[in-house]
Amino acid sequence: MRRMPRLCRFLGALLAAFAAGCAVQEPATLPICPGKTDVQDALSAVGSRVGQAVAFRASGQCRLAYYEPDDDGVKRHNLPILLWFNPPSEVYMQGSIAVDPKAVIIGSNAEAFWLALRPKEVSAYYWGAWDEAQNVEGLMVSPQVVLEAFGIVHRDSRADGNDWALSNEGPYDVLIQHGEAGHILKRVYIHTCDYLVRKIEYFDAEGRVIAVAQLDGYQTVGEGFEVPTNIFVSATAPDGREDTIDIKLQSISARQLSEQARRQVFTRDPKDMERFEQVYRYRDGGWVSER
Repeated sequence: MRRMPRLCRFLGALLAAFAAGCAVQEPATLPICPGKTDVQDALSAVGSRVGQAVAFRASGQCRLAYYEPDDDGVKRHNLPILLWFNPPSEVYMQGSIAVDPKAVIIGSNAEAFWLALRPKEVSAYYWGAWDEAQNVEGLMVSPQVVLEAFGIVHRDSRADGNDWALSNEGPYDVLIQHGEAGHILKRVYIHTCDYLVRKIEYFDAEGRVIAVAQLDGYQTVGEGFEVPTNIFVSATAPDGREDTIDIKLQSISARQLSEQARRQVFTRDPKDMERFEQVYRYRDGGWVSER
């Protein structure tokens, strides 16, 4: 189970858009349009989509492959999923395997995040509080990254934009975010013609790419809000082994849950942890075993 916390971060990066099918390949050619010339203009253009996000329900398939060193190597699962999203931070996804409709549970609200894995070779529950984890380098499961999985780059209102840089690479404007120490945190590739995010690269403190999300097949949900229906994410460990999740949403519809249903779906129930052999909590920049 030593690599499962990394899988937790990897899965969390896609809280809002799990599915399956063929891997998303970058288009061979994309039309080239004039890009932004100012980093603030680029940030404003992609950040404006946060206010346009709407609540929706989706279904689809999730094809997941990850390496489990304590078992027989690579594990693969094809999971039908149901997904609910309430912007900006509430997400609930459940994936079923065989007779278990909740073999994988991923959730997030304004205060906490949680991930429950119960395929036959794993029984583990991960959770954490945002006020302890939201600024930890390498933690991919966050409301901000949830939005980014939809192609929405959320700009911290406390930032003045000086930690971002802008470059142009062919059909893309590329927004590069730097951390306090000056190292790259992520690179966001935005197609200049429609200004939708097509790829996000995440980096570790040594400047290595640790995860890549490719977004495609955008579908309009609500007024002025597009959701990618095809998402492919790969996460690479220092030893070179790669976990992947292959995404295709098959049905997306704008839907606002009632207040009662919202509380039920987007609230973490501590009693759920009792059903798992291993329980981890995120503290002080790492995963701590609670069982």
